[in-house]
Amino acid sequence: MPLDAGMPLYTPDDIMRGTKPGGKVVIYDDDHYYMGGVLAELLVQEGCDVTIITPSAYLSDWTVNTLEQHAIHKKLAGMGVEIILNHGVAEIAQDHVKANCVYTDAIRNCACEAVVMVASKLENNGVYLDLKSREDEWADAGIKSVKLIGDANAPGPIAWATYAGHRYARELDGDDIGDALPFRREITELARD
Repeated sequence: MPLDAGMPLYTPDDIMRGTKPGGKVVIYDDDHYYMGGVLAELLVQEGCDVTIITPSAYLSDWTVNTLEQHAIHKKLAGMGVEIILNHGVAEIAQDHVKANCVYTDAIRNCACEAVVMVASKLENNGVYLDLKSREDEWADAGIKSVKLIGDANAPGPIAWATYAGHRYARELDGDDIGDALPFRREITELARD
């Protein structure tokens, strides 16, 4: 998307490190879980006027699965957050964001002084790559295998990283099962019919 260098742009990592925008802020939430809503709440509490834009039909869409979506939307709307659903971001200009409808591509301008992008994250696999490059030293150090898991493989919610660590511990030094399920599923006779 076109991006004007004059518009201050932030990520969730910037905000967690204490570098926060002020004034009118647009949050573009293409993550669809909790982060966009959490940042909107935080910025409102810090005095910002917040608009959150998401291409999804629901704010924090994934939280429909955790039964939190209704409460999140209600709380943010009650705090005065403007919620724009079914819109992407076509352009970030110097003083506004051009949001485009995912169905009609109609443009809606949202004035702002800063933008927070809650979108794709990159893996952090430097330690893994370093260890792989030194594979010839593993045997001397007593290392049998090194596996890439969790956020080093693909950033995601904390629950996914916890599951990846748990699964790795259960399968440590075992046979590689590939994409097979690491647990048994009990299927009743009725379900098989």
